Amino acid sequence: MGEMYIFKGKWIGSDMKIEDRRAPVFKKTFGITKEIKKAEILICGLGLFELKINGKLPDDSVLNPAHTQYNKTVLYRSFDVSDLLNNGKNEITVELGHSFFNETTYVWDWHKASWRSFPKLIADLNITYENGESESICTDENWEYTSDGPIIANSVYYGEIHDLRKTDFKWKTALLVDAPEGNLKPQNMPPIRRIGEFKPKEIINKGNGTYLIIAPEMITGWAKFSLCLPENKEIKVVYSENLNKEGYVQKIGKYEGHDGPWWPDEYIQQDTFIGNGKPCELEPKFSYKGFRYIQVENCPLEITEDNITIYRVANDMEIISTFECSDESVNKLHEIMQRTLFNNFQGKPTDTPVWEKNGWLGDFSCGLLSIMFNFQMAEYLKNFVEIMNDCFEAYGNVPVMVPSAEWGLENSPVWNTVYIFSCEALLDYYNEEEYVKSLYPNLKKFALNDIETLSNQGWVWGHKGLADWLSPMGEADGEIDPGSSEGCEICGTAFIYKMLLSIIKIAEILGETDDISIYKNACENIYKAFNERFYNSEKQIYETTFWEQKGLRTKYRQTSNLLPLAFGMVPEENKKAVLENLVNDIIAKDYHFDTGCTGVKFVLPVLYDNGCSDVAYKVLTQRTYPSWCFWLENRADTAWESWETTTRSQDHYFLGSYDEVFFTHFAGVKDVKNGYESFTLAPQLDCGLQYVTVSINTPFGKLVCDWKINDNNTITVKISIPEGTKAKVILSAEERIEEILGGGEYEWTISK
Repeated sequence: MGEMYIFKGKWIGSDMKIEDRRAPVFKKTFGITKEIKKAEILICGLGLFELKINGKLPDDSVLNPAHTQYNKTVLYRSFDVSDLLNNGKNEITVELGHSFFNETTYVWDWHKASWRSFPKLIADLNITYENGESESICTDENWEYTSDGPIIANSVYYGEIHDLRKTDFKWKTALLVDAPEGNLKPQNMPPIRRIGEFKPKEIINKGNGTYLIIAPEMITGWAKFSLCLPENKEIKVVYSENLNKEGYVQKIGKYEGHDGPWWPDEYIQQDTFIGNGKPCELEPKFSYKGFRYIQVENCPLEITEDNITIYRVANDMEIISTFECSDESVNKLHEIMQRTLFNNFQGKPTDTPVWEKNGWLGDFSCGLLSIMFNFQMAEYLKNFVEIMNDCFEAYGNVPVMVPSAEWGLENSPVWNTVYIFSCEALLDYYNEEEYVKSLYPNLKKFALNDIETLSNQGWVWGHKGLADWLSPMGEADGEIDPGSSEGCEICGTAFIYKMLLSIIKIAEILGETDDISIYKNACENIYKAFNERFYNSEKQIYETTFWEQKGLRTKYRQTSNLLPLAFGMVPEENKKAVLENLVNDIIAKDYHFDTGCTGVKFVLPVLYDNGCSDVAYKVLTQRTYPSWCFWLENRADTAWESWETTTRSQDHYFLGSYDEVFFTHFAGVKDVKNGYESFTLAPQLDCGLQYVTVSINTPFGKLVCDWKINDNNTITVKISIPEGTKAKVILSAEERIEEILGGGEYEWTISK
């Protein structure tokens, strides 16, 4: 997580109570009489901070620092502020928001969090002068604060209330307070910024001071209004993904909207601004929203595109790849997944930017490879793994979502095995051997815990636990029951088996060879018990011993058969029949999958890997329910949480795992090792497309795979391999080419 800095300053706070929702402001005035060579400030303000030096922001980042497992880790930021200091009088101001450090929402027990406290601050401003002298301005009891600032309420869920009339503050002496329980560590991942700027697609005057603003696409972030609100005039700004039947924003809370009872007393996703009669820029500071629609209420002024700017707010992640193919629907699906991921990157990968804002691990497991191919993930992934590791150390298990306020601690392998898969990805894609080795003792404990659990129950998982979440219900506009009809037996057992294969690989890379036999023996026991318990030799399918009818779901479960095929758990003599029955079910359902988030990730890989390209392409481009292109038919520009039109969220990435196939199969990028030092390029030339162009910026340089089917029934393949790497190139059509190649550019024309 980076080299640790030891703060000289002390933690300071105010006299605010824990239930107080105001945003305190701290300040320090000091003088400088020497010429400055360099000045750097290191700062942690919890839950969130906005820092200004002489009234200016140190950079364009927002929502600092990122959410962590606060009882184990809190993050600090560092800023070069050399150009912001004056010779003479200077002033530092820091405004603090609550965020998850002091959240009142009870749904996930945030209100019970052991770390919960009033906002607090620590900072060191380290100045080096041209004459070689140095000085530090540090937080202590000589700072001042006011709890009477302009933000009179703030919550990451509910939103904020800004009273712009508050400009004359009463300052008090800052109080020394207890440090948070977590260790201070640097925030190394890309910060959150306003990464996109938009104008409204449409503004509708609904009358009576109400304006409906339609964004050009689904967005996570907020809007900024440049208005001169009359003094004492109060307006509300409400954000939502949906409209109600009357054509107004669908509010959430007070028992209204999806999961409205979660917030029985107030609406979420809304900001209030009270005017002071002066021109102001109105935007939130310590919360973000997910939305397509914005509703401004009680506004006496006209809202036009000239006085509103809409921002996408997310971690400023570098996009490392490009993808284009001959099917415009597939291109749109790629755009949808990438946009949805950005909309859920706010310090941690979240499930929805509206309702939950939580780091659900099942979602991340589904999207892991798609994310790795789209973004530079080295520091971001390490940060998220660190949160998983902190939870493991705090609770003895990795919860179903992280961070966690002791909520969701039950062991759920389909969700939490991504702890191991993420470490495997760090080794493969970034060669983070030293970092993963530091975690290995905990990784081993995690694996041994699952081995012990399975060994005590016949080497198979029980039916309880999160599994194939949100399988289709059978009706496109029907009610949704997210749980698995077939329970967790097959999914849970299969994911532990796959996790053990991954930790065997990790142990081999790290030289932890003494442990490998333990993992392998467990795999052998699981493999045998899995087939004895779940394989029906008469039907030649895998099925669980549990069933709960939900909607119109059929008892043949595609996921129950996809996972053993994908994870190598089907004996060779049974593989053909299991695959045929899977394909027959897909065809019988008119080339539709019948899977939730867990199974849908493996539909295309299993079909393409087993010679069923025609079926795979029909499934990918299917436009009726349930399918990915059904979203396109319904004008979606982000991935949905469910297959049905009645989905809660329309901005939820875990069903969009098709995107990894665009890289692993259409471009054939597989078996990545040691940060792309070696890899396989085996493009699926019979995937159903006429051309594919993919590029990936690897640590060694740009990797390119570009192929197209020509009119003369030949295929031209162009590949660029970064210098310093080695690629196993496999081209399979009428003829087969297999070569080991180093850095360079290559071209083939082969018969189709």
